[in-house]
Amino acid sequence: MEDQKEQDRIRRRAYELWEREGSPDGRAEEFWQRAIESLDTESSQGTGSQQADANGTSDAARSERERISEESEGPTGK
Repeated sequence: MEDQKEQDRIRRRAYELWEREGSPDGRAEEFWQRAIESLDTESSQGTGSQQADANGTSDAARSERERISEESEGPTGK
């Protein structure tokens, strides 16, 4: 049962990351791995950083979203 819950958490995070990047084709494994890394980072930061806001977004998820946003803006800032 725990394994299924963990797989569901990874699946939800991977989907969230995939959607944020415009739902690109052919990159499922990349988003799966990034989801695992993101969740591992949250776990290693302790329970305080796992607290979610009203929308269910944790501090680590917000940080990941900001990193992705900065990468997509590129050097011009657009």
